[in-house]
Amino acid sequence: MNAGARRTRRGAYPAACAATLLLTLAAYANHFHNAFHFDDSHTIENNAYIRSIRNIPQFFTTAETFSSLPANQSYRPLVTATLAVDYRLGGGLDPLMFHVTSFSLFLVQCALMLVFFRRVMDRARPGGDNRWLALLATAWYAVHPANAETVNYIIARSEILSTLGVVLALVLFTGGGAARRYHLYLIPAALGTFGKETGAMFAPLAFLYVVLFERERSLRQMFSVREIGAALRATWPSFAVCFAIVATGMRLATNYTPGGTSRWHYLLTQPFVIVHYMLSLFLPVHLSADTQWPLVTDPLDNRVLIGAAVVAASLALAWVASRTRVTRPIAFGILWFFVALLPTSSLVPLAEPMNDHRMFFPFVGLILAVVWAIGLVRAPPKTVVAAAAIATALVLAMAYGTWQRNIVWRTEESLWLDATTKSPDNGRGLMNYGVIQMNIGNYQVADEYFARALRYTPQYAYLHVNIGVLKGALGQRVEAERHFREALQYDPNNPVSYTHFARWLKSVGRTEEALLFTRRAVELSPGDADAQALLADLQK
Repeated sequence: MNAGARRTRRGAYPAACAATLLLTLAAYANHFHNAFHFDDSHTIENNAYIRSIRNIPQFFTTAETFSSLPANQSYRPLVTATLAVDYRLGGGLDPLMFHVTSFSLFLVQCALMLVFFRRVMDRARPGGDNRWLALLATAWYAVHPANAETVNYIIARSEILSTLGVVLALVLFTGGGAARRYHLYLIPAALGTFGKETGAMFAPLAFLYVVLFERERSLRQMFSVREIGAALRATWPSFAVCFAIVATGMRLATNYTPGGTSRWHYLLTQPFVIVHYMLSLFLPVHLSADTQWPLVTDPLDNRVLIGAAVVAASLALAWVASRTRVTRPIAFGILWFFVALLPTSSLVPLAEPMNDHRMFFPFVGLILAVVWAIGLVRAPPKTVVAAAAIATALVLAMAYGTWQRNIVWRTEESLWLDATTKSPDNGRGLMNYGVIQMNIGNYQVADEYFARALRYTPQYAYLHVNIGVLKGALGQRVEAERHFREALQYDPNNPVSYTHFARWLKSVGRTEEALLFTRRAVELSPGDADAQALLADLQK
C-alpha cells in the first residue's frame, strides 16, 4: 500500500465521524423552533419557579418547584435548573434556547457513547474494525426517529440528562485511573439521577460491566456469593449514592401521583410493550406522542404470551452470550435494555403503560447488542462492502424519519392531529386537538372532538374544564358551570380546574367567587403562574 493510500485510509474514519455529526445536525435542523407540548405547559410555561435562576438551590430541596400541578411534582431538580438557565438565556419562553440546550446535551451523549461502545468492543475482541462498529451503533442511535420523540419534547430532557449521566459515568468508571480511584465517576452518576430516577440504573449497569468484562464471568458464574461480593466491592459506592438520591426524591415528592391504576394489569401489559420497543428499533413506523395503550387484564391474553416468550428468549440469549468473552457485548447490551426499562416497566405503574420517549435510555444497550452481533458475522470482502452500503442506507433512512417526526412535533395542531389519527379512541388526544380548534375559533369542530373524547374519558377533569371554557365562549352559562364543577369533583386537588373556573366566574361578574377559587388554586400550587396572575388581577 503506497503512502497516499495509507493517508486516505487513516483519514476515512475521522471523515466518517464528521459525516455522522453533519448528518445528525441535518436530521434535527428543522426542530429548533418547534413549540412547547403537553407536560411542557405545567413544568415550563406555567411554572413560575423557572423564571429566576435564584430559585435553583430550592430545586434541590423540594419537589414542588418541578411543576405547577401537585400530582406531577416529581424530584428532578437538575431538569428544572437547566430550564431556569434556558429561560434566563433565552429571555423568556422562547422554545429556541430550550431546544438548543437539549440538542447540545444529546450530541455530547452520542459522542460519549462512541467512546464507550469502542471500549466495550475492545474488551471482547480488540481490533481496528471496532471503531467502525462503534460508529455505526452511535450513528444509528443519533438519528433514530424514536429518539426524536425525546429530543423534541423539552421536558423529556430528563431522559437525556439521566442517560448522559449514566454514559459519562461509565466512561469514567471503565477508563480506570484517577476517575475510578477517587470515585469521580459518581459525579455524573449523581447528576444523572438528579435528572431522572432512571439515572440510578448506572449502579446495576456498572455491576454487570465488572462481572462480564473485568472479572470475565458468565451470568451463571455471577450467581455465587463470592462473585456478587467481588462485584459489589467495586460498585457499592454507586449503589449507595444513586439510591440515596432516589430515596431522597421519594421522600420529598409527597404530592407526586404516578397515575397508574392496577399494578397487576400494568405488569401484564409490559411484555408486549417491550416487544413494541424492540420492533421500533428496526421499524419505527408507529411513533406517537400519546398512544394510550389499553391495559391487558387477562393473563392468558395472546399479547402476554407473545411478550413473555420474547422477553424469555432475549434473556436466554443474554445468558448464552455471556459464556464467552467475544459475545459478551451482546449479553451486556440486552441486559442494559432490560435494566433501563426496569423503573418504568415493572416497579411503578404509570398513567401510560407505554410511551415512545421511554426507548431513549434502553436503546443505548439494544443497539450495542445488535450491532456487535452483526459485526461478529464472518463475511467475504464483497459482502462486507454490501453490508456497509446497507448500513449507510439504514442510517440515512432513519435520519429521514427523524426529519419527518420533527415536522409532526412542529405545532400543537400537527402533533395532536398525528396522535388522534393513530389512536382514534384516545380521549386525551381528541381533547387536545379540540382545544387547538377552540383556540383558533373553530368552536363547532372543538365541540365535536370534545364529545368524542367524552365517550372514552367521561371522568377526565381536564376535558370537563375545556368543555366548560367552550360552553362559556358560546354563552351557555348553565352548561359551562356544570362542567367546571364536574372537573372539581373528579380532580379536587388540581389547580387548573380552579383557575379556569375562576376566570370564567370573573368574566360573568361573579368576582367574589372567582377570588375564592383563585386563592384555592394558589394554595394548591404556589408556583402556578396563571393562578398568580389571575389573583393579582382580581385583587386590584
